[in-house]
Amino acid sequence: MRARSLLVLAATLGAAACQSDAIPSATPAMTEPVQEELLTLVTAPPLNSVQQRRLSVVRERGSSAQVNVARVQAAPAQRLNRKSALRFQVAPGISVVADGENFVQRAPGDVSWSGAVRGGVGRVQLVMVDGAVTGTITVDRTTWSVAPLGDGLHSVTRIDQNGLPPEHAPDNPSGALRDDFGGALQARVPAGGGTVGALANTTINVAVVYTASVLAAAPNIASLIQLAVDETNQSYVNSGINITFNRVYTGPVTYNEASRSFTQHTNALALTADGLMDNVHTLRNTYAADVVLLVVNDSEACGQAAAINATATSAFAVADYTCITGYYSFGHEIGHLQGARHDRYVDASTSPYSYGHGFIPASKTWRTVMSYGNNCSNCTRIQYWSNPLKTYGGVAMGTALYEDNARVLNLTAPTVAAFR
Repeated sequence: MRARSLLVLAATLGAAACQSDAIPSATPAMTEPVQEELLTLVTAPPLNSVQQRRLSVVRERGSSAQVNVARVQAAPAQRLNRKSALRFQVAPGISVVADGENFVQRAPGDVSWSGAVRGGVGRVQLVMVDGAVTGTITVDRTTWSVAPLGDGLHSVTRIDQNGLPPEHAPDNPSGALRDDFGGALQARVPAGGGTVGALANTTINVAVVYTASVLAAAPNIASLIQLAVDETNQSYVNSGINITFNRVYTGPVTYNEASRSFTQHTNALALTADGLMDNVHTLRNTYAADVVLLVVNDSEACGQAAAINATATSAFAVADYTCITGYYSFGHEIGHLQGARHDRYVDASTSPYSYGHGFIPASKTWRTVMSYGNNCSNCTRIQYWSNPLKTYGGVAMGTALYEDNARVLNLTAPTVAAFR
């Protein structure tokens, strides 16, 4: 199908652009690579029972504003490379072209690919495993999610962030867990306060486990988790944060989240001898994971962390599977573990860092990763952390006094990376 109009955005997030203080240029390259169409919309395709069930799960989500079906070209992972230029039909009359910039092959047929959208601001991030594509396509502040239905067909869903679960559960708006003794886990300020962030890149090892309910709802959960890691790493590049997440383990865990709260999920994950998921601690030690995150199927909230500015014994977090990509709750919850707080409209605390808040601009049209949407209507969460030295649309993404999550994460990264 030929698109009636073409949405194209161009940008470069390579080494030079990663150091830029502003959003990448919207000027197309002088010589544009040949485009290969990866996603082609299919009108009313015949679906088998498995495809129908998977499509129904996607359509029933509150965040699914528009759901289309597309076919992916055969064996895409075998043909792509870092410089591939890809075209995606995301909706009738709307196509997106992205120029490849990053390509990682973990095994034959298992790759991550990302590129800058041509002609403006945006990014495409994909995980491709044996012909199945899991990804996000972001154009300005609109995001489409791509998920496999089976046999080459994929759902392409425009995400309404307002339809996602609340960021944190009503009984725990700060996002920090109460421990099993009922007292809040205390934020920990490094000796001397710490004012200089990590100069060299720091690798933080992350182990991720998921429940049977998640696997039933999202059979591509392993790819979805890898996409969450990739998106978080890209958000660090965007924001001048010298951290790389390294996924050291992904696997199922025996735990039934039904009829339990997010606080109970987080306690069950973090506690070592409560009879719930205790094997996670062995896995953590075996794979030397600095941080552990549990993915659940629970619309009570998008996530919760065990502590703000965690210690090695409290570096645990939980997130709902619908929020970990495109809305960046994966990075958000681990951001709490590193000492980052929400925006000041919902969280006035100055502990552990007075400058550790997320940011919302005066226009109230967008917000950074740690910010809530309480003080703005339809303000999209973008793939950036607060940083007064970076701009978005010409507006500084924070202030030195109150909103500099990048500084917090750079500061605490070496400590977290030494947890295991």
